[in-house]
Amino acid sequence: MAHIFNECQKYGFEILDDGIYNSNGVKLGQVGCTDGNWWVTLSSQGQQQYSDSVFDAVRLLSMDEVLPTPDPASFEELLDLPFDELTASEWERLQEYAAFSEEPELVAA
Repeated sequence: MAHIFNECQKYGFEILDDGIYNSNGVKLGQVGCTDGNWWVTLSSQGQQQYSDSVFDAVRLLSMDEVLPTPDPASFEELLDLPFDELTASEWERLQEYAAFSEEPELVAA
């Protein structure tokens, strides 16, 4: 745990109970060591990846922070994406659009 803390300090990250956060309060992911093997889980991808060291694991978190996945520009592009690939911000944009839409929703029974 001390190794993770030291590496996170270099990037200005904060370790909380449920993961590692940047200075803006955005969860980046988690880093850990199981049976001597370092791993990282990026919040943007959700899959655990093995890493060579704690340095590499935290560096991956910082790279994910610098290079976020691009958001599609329009509502129509969001609708074309598979729902399980949408980010939290994309879901939020869809909800905001639905809340401000003036057209009534048509539902077939």
